[in-house]
Amino acid sequence: MSSALPPQPTHPLGFIGTGNMGMGMLRRWVELGGSAHFCDIDALRQAEGVALGATLHATPAELARALPPNALLIITVVSAAQVHDVLWGDQGAAGELSPGHTVMLCPTISPEDTQAIADKLLQEGVRCIDAPMSGGPVRAAQGTMSLMVACSAPDFAHHQPTLHALANPVFHVSQRVGDGARTKLVNNLLAGIQLVGVSEVLVMAERMGLNLQNTLSVIEQSSGQSWIGSNRMHRALAGANDVQAHMSLLAKDTGLALDAAERAGMAPQMGHRAAAAFAAALAAGWAERDDSAMLAWIRQTFPR
Repeated sequence: MSSALPPQPTHPLGFIGTGNMGMGMLRRWVELGGSAHFCDIDALRQAEGVALGATLHATPAELARALPPNALLIITVVSAAQVHDVLWGDQGAAGELSPGHTVMLCPTISPEDTQAIADKLLQEGVRCIDAPMSGGPVRAAQGTMSLMVACSAPDFAHHQPTLHALANPVFHVSQRVGDGARTKLVNNLLAGIQLVGVSEVLVMAERMGLNLQNTLSVIEQSSGQSWIGSNRMHRALAGANDVQAHMSLLAKDTGLALDAAERAGMAPQMGHRAAAAFAAALAAGWAERDDSAMLAWIRQTFPR
């Protein structure tokens, strides 16, 4: 973990996938004065990145060709399948990367997929940093999100200035690639449990006739406080309808976490309950809603 001040960027970065978190990271880098190359299939994200001053590329391969030697390519897509596609699919980046380049994996994927991707890159002479992120798009844009980094000590030392520019705190959790993914799954399972839990207790407070804003204020300054509870419930109670984190993401992440727990010989009961709540919301067609809608889902699940 570090609280170092961000350095002035002196080199370009590549970004593949500029969704909510990826665009936040891109914005952060450009606003610090860094140059950036990016690739995204969404026309709105393309326009947003160009407006920031980043260079748009039509394909991952084209982006990789534009990166200088020793550059860092940051991948912020959603799934392991998408990582494979942008690296080794048609017009994938991997074929244009050279020894000295480093790929930083930021999606929440399984430790096994992370290790397999890193191994394949290493066979091609490309280094890999396992670095899941957390904190939401606002904190990504502010440089105050967290990164859970697993990579060799030399790779961490080499890229540390860039990591500190993009995030604070930066946790170097391990030199074993895959441990970043493991740490992120532990974190996100707890986040899912907390989000379902705070939604349930606020519905309980509502049924008891309590003012929900007042109740949330008490929780935030008492033993029930959690970051995700505060962040999501303020949005839910304000009626916010923009999407900062799709419901489908925590559904995916809690499922991956339970798979990891099973491989570790554990069956976390609270985790299973939280995952079931997200799975049920998805089955009802709520996948594209913001995950703060869990409050509305719980209200619907426990009708009067």
